[in-house]
Amino acid sequence: MFSERYRQALAFKSLDVEELIDRYFHRPIAAAVAAMLIPLKVSPNQVTLSSLAAGWLGSYFLYRAFFIDGAGPDYLWVLAGFFLFLAVILDCADGQLARARGGGSRVGRILDGFVDVLVLFPAYVILGFGIKEFFGTTWIMIAAVAGFSTWIHCIVYDKLKNLYLAQTMPEAGGAEGTETVAELRREQEEARHNGSVLERFLLWVYVGYLHVQERFASGSTEKQAHAQTPARIEAFRTRHKQTMHMASYLGLGSHMFIIYAGIALMAVDLRAALVMQVIFATVFNGLMLAVLIKAKGFQSVEAPS
Repeated sequence: MFSERYRQALAFKSLDVEELIDRYFHRPIAAAVAAMLIPLKVSPNQVTLSSLAAGWLGSYFLYRAFFIDGAGPDYLWVLAGFFLFLAVILDCADGQLARARGGGSRVGRILDGFVDVLVLFPAYVILGFGIKEFFGTTWIMIAAVAGFSTWIHCIVYDKLKNLYLAQTMPEAGGAEGTETVAELRREQEEARHNGSVLERFLLWVYVGYLHVQERFASGSTEKQAHAQTPARIEAFRTRHKQTMHMASYLGLGSHMFIIYAGIALMAVDLRAALVMQVIFATVFNGLMLAVLIKAKGFQSVEAPS
C-alpha cells in the first residue's frame, strides 16, 4: 500500500542531525515521490541524475530571466525557482528510496553530494552575474562572499553531522557519512582494480572533499563501536544535541530553500536577490562562528558519573 511505502520512505536516520526545513517540508514531499517509485524499476542513482536535470533546467530559466528576456516575464523567475525546488525534492527522494529498499551505497551517496555541487554552482554563478547586471559591481562582490560562505557552511555542517553520527550511531555504515580518509583510501585501491571509472573518479573527488573539510572543522569520524556504551552515547547527545541542531541550519537544504524561494520572489521584486546575499553573508556566517565555538568538544565523550 502507498501509505506503508510512504512510512518506509519517511524514515530518518537521526532526527538530531536533520535540517528543520528538510524534516518538515522537503522530506515529507520527497517521501511521497519515493513511495511512488519503490515498486518501479527506477534506481536511486537515476533519481539523483533527475535532480541534476531539474536543477540545470532551473538554471536555464534563471539565465533566460536575467539575460535574454530582460528581467521578465515574471513566470520565468517562478519556473526557475520551481525547478530548483524540484531538484531539492529529488535530491532528498534518492536517499529515501535507497533506504526504503534496504540501504544505499557509499558511491551512491558520494554521487548524490557531487550532483548537489553541479546543481548549486551554475545557479549561483548565473545569480551572481545577474545581480551585477542589474545592481552593479559592489553587489556581485557581496554575492561572491555569500556564495563562498554557502560552500563553507555546508562543509561545516556535513563534517559536524558526520562527527555526531560517529559518536551517536557507532554502528553506522559508510553510506551514513562516517567514513574516514583511510577507509576511502582502501576503497580507492580496491576500485583501481575492480571498480568502474565512475567509482574511481567519485572516490578521488570525495577524498579531496574530506581533506577540505578538515581545514574548516577538524576531527576524526572513525567509528569506535567497541568503546561506546548506551550511557556514553546518551551523555554525548545530552551535551551536544542543541549544538547539532544549531549546525543543521547551515546545511544545503536551508540554503536551497532561501535560494529557490528568493528567486521565485524576484517575480515580485528583483531586490529579493540582494536580500538572499545579505542573509548568507551576515546571518549565516554569524551562526557558523557560534556553532564552531560551541562544537569544540564534539569528540569528547564522557560517561555520566
